[in-house]
Amino acid sequence: MFKYDILNSDANSFSVENQFGQAVLEGLSKKNKCLPSWLIFDNRGSEIFKEITESPEYLPAVCEFEIFNNHINKITDLVSKQPFNLIELGSGDGGKTQLLIKDIIKNRIDLTYYPIDISEGAIRHLVKTLKSKYKNTAIKVNGLVGDYFVGLKHLTRKTDHRNLVLFLGVTLNNMSPPDAGIFLKKLHKTLNKKDLLLIGFDLIKNPKIIHNAYNDSKGLFEKFNLYLLDRINEVLGGNFKKEFFVHQGHYNPKIHALESYLYSTKKQSVHIRDLNKDFKFQAWEGIKTEQSYKFNQEKINLMAKNNGFKIIKALHDSKEYFVDSIWEVV
Repeated sequence: MFKYDILNSDANSFSVENQFGQAVLEGLSKKNKCLPSWLIFDNRGSEIFKEITESPEYLPAVCEFEIFNNHINKITDLVSKQPFNLIELGSGDGGKTQLLIKDIIKNRIDLTYYPIDISEGAIRHLVKTLKSKYKNTAIKVNGLVGDYFVGLKHLTRKTDHRNLVLFLGVTLNNMSPPDAGIFLKKLHKTLNKKDLLLIGFDLIKNPKIIHNAYNDSKGLFEKFNLYLLDRINEVLGGNFKKEFFVHQGHYNPKIHALESYLYSTKKQSVHIRDLNKDFKFQAWEGIKTEQSYKFNQEKINLMAKNNGFKIIKALHDSKEYFVDSIWEVV
């Protein structure tokens, strides 16, 4: 089985289409303008981010690939004794997960893989890729397009198999601490006792290393952030002109977070048709587009404990810049 389904959103779920305009209106109306990075992720935005994750300068992806290459057997061992569901939140192209799938197939473990992503293009491409590689194996793949929790509720209610949920990269790191807590509590409520969660954390390190990862020499992060303006123009009828904005990432030591901004290079006004509103920018006024928090082990321990999980394993890269922390639902 190699297929994908488009999920129906329920009234309480996160919906990109329903919330796009509201998020832009709220974010640009604030004194300190800010926009959530999820606005960028249509098919083209996902493609640009894939370019970032393939860059040797973007250390979170480099380090996590090293972890998966060097410690894949430790992950496989956790699910080797029984059939299980492998559920990935924000799967993208599934690059790292394919290393795990390859090892699982080699060890003849009964697996159903459910990648969940808001990008239909990413899911369609991933399912097609896996079918071309593994159509003659026992693996079953069912991609889901839509909200994480709609997919999780659908999956965890109908199975007696143990679930291993992958939340790779720095997606949780990009949430504010209160939002991350809300997300994890909701995730705990959705999963079953003894289910496993493998979650990525970018660790606190030399600020120069963090800065360089988000201000790359090829300008990929600038390209990615500027695409947010294209999205607003396309979805809401805005008239942002990208040539009048520049990107810069800054490390904030007070909160241990990398903050990305788009700066207006001149005094200007931007009209957004569907919001029927003009937004004024002073010269060099910024729009915060990302806030990626960095962690130490103490913070990770507290986060797991406070949200109903226990840590059973921690997998690091050789420089200990990144950790894939494996949690169990208690």
